[in-house]
Amino acid sequence: MVRVKLSKQAQTVIEYGSLIKLCLIQRLTTLECRELFEKNGHDISEATWYRLKAEYNQGTNARFLEIAKHEWADEHVLILDKFKWIEQQYHRVLNDCQEPRDSKAVLDSLCKVQEQIALFYDDTPLMSKMKETLEAKLQELQDAKGKKRTTKK
Repeated sequence: MVRVKLSKQAQTVIEYGSLIKLCLIQRLTTLECRELFEKNGHDISEATWYRLKAEYNQGTNARFLEIAKHEWADEHVLILDKFKWIEQQYHRVLNDCQEPRDSKAVLDSLCKVQEQIALFYDDTPLMSKMKETLEAKLQELQDAKGKKRTTKK
């Protein structure tokens, strides 16, 4: 097991994090926060409260950056995978349908899922940016091929 030495700031946030979070969620005043800390066996000054709050918020910003870097894209991929799995299940159900009425209902549901997938691609900024980038790269390749052809003639 690898042991990581935590910074003093990290240790403080871990120790007081739940109390700090409670103060922020309940939007307590500085005095109310200090009273809450005191009830829980921690006598802190006003300056210490502001320092703890700033350290906690700094950690929150770091968490947002981490989510933006990794989890956000992973969640979008997971959503797409779920949509595609649902679409696959509808195709299986469609193959088992005996009645035209049932087939139509499944096809309608399948269309709705495909519309949701299309909306997801269109409304997600990451997907839009990737699409723009890929289209630009494709255009560059086509332009490069066009230049090679005109140079050979």
